[in-house]
Amino acid sequence: MTTSRLVARLALVLALWYATAVAAFAAPPAMHARAYMLLNPDTGEILASRNPDMRLPMASTTKMMTALTVITATGGNGVAVVPADAVATGESSAGLVAGEQIGVRDLLKGLLVGSGNDAAVTLADHVAGSQPGFVRMMNARARRMGLTGTRFANPHGLDAPGHHSTVRDLIRMARAVMADPVLRPMVAHRTGTIPGPGGVGTRLLEGENDLLDIDREADGVKTGHTNGAGYALAAHARRPRLGVQLYAAVIGAPSRDVRAREMRALLDWGFAQYGTAVVLDPSRTVADVPMADRDGVTVPVRAGGPAVRRALRIGAPLDVAIALPGRVGGDVARGEALGTVTVRQNGRVLATRPLVAAADVAGAGVVERVRSTLESLLP
Repeated sequence: MTTSRLVARLALVLALWYATAVAAFAAPPAMHARAYMLLNPDTGEILASRNPDMRLPMASTTKMMTALTVITATGGNGVAVVPADAVATGESSAGLVAGEQIGVRDLLKGLLVGSGNDAAVTLADHVAGSQPGFVRMMNARARRMGLTGTRFANPHGLDAPGHHSTVRDLIRMARAVMADPVLRPMVAHRTGTIPGPGGVGTRLLEGENDLLDIDREADGVKTGHTNGAGYALAAHARRPRLGVQLYAAVIGAPSRDVRAREMRALLDWGFAQYGTAVVLDPSRTVADVPMADRDGVTVPVRAGGPAVRRALRIGAPLDVAIALPGRVGGDVARGEALGTVTVRQNGRVLATRPLVAAADVAGAGVVERVRSTLESLLP
């Protein structure tokens, strides 16, 4: 078998314009945040960024790590007692009452949806017995996750010396939250409810992730706001029609409204960098393989199986590699596997399929084989 890059026969790829486009795509939208980053988690490509590793206060996006630490320790199970210092924390609140008993899962909802500082302190005390002990657990988890730009000083995110993160690390935390089956459904909603004190009535939780209201395909993750951090947001959205998902994070946006609008614009711009196309079309001939025993006769070859449609990064070249024998001998039947084809973009395999004969091609008959043999013996 010989392997070669498919250069001349790009009829294999219906999406030729993706491979050859040298287009001047619009720059990312104007962003007023001090730092931002936009990532395709499936390819690892950073589509746009500013100051991705700048260490900044991150406000209540802290609570992503609080939730991850709690879910690891408890699985979301158990009942906690609300301590008095939790209620006294101030700022954003889930409406907890000192001394009440409340389920860990409801506290997590109060933490992530309502961004309750009281929920953060209650969970920290419940899991570790104290806030300092819990913060040590958070920092240990950050080290295990490779969050080199992150350090926690509390479980709620209020400004404190040595409490900082980066937009790169916020995206890593957001990905971990979205990978958890308990936490992911919680962050998909801007509002929610938890039981009232003693299980009587309900408490309304109202978060500030306005992106969830203005982008139906956004489904998380966590907002934050303090004087030091400005307005922060770690976000995730998926466009099912494209088969593409993106994560983004901002720190230091000037207002709640700007945070939501510019995040929406950034995500829209990111998704506009992709399109879908058929990358392997079984109706198209890829190559013609010469017959070993019939001069001038070739076997047409095509990709086997159904057509393959994939999301492609517009403007990035497609790398199409084929593996086929230099010649084939004997009778070849339509559909017979003769080799393989692999299509990649940015190093990621989009599709691999067998290459099969597109037609029946008979090998040389007895007379033709004898003549060919005699001709080969003549000087």
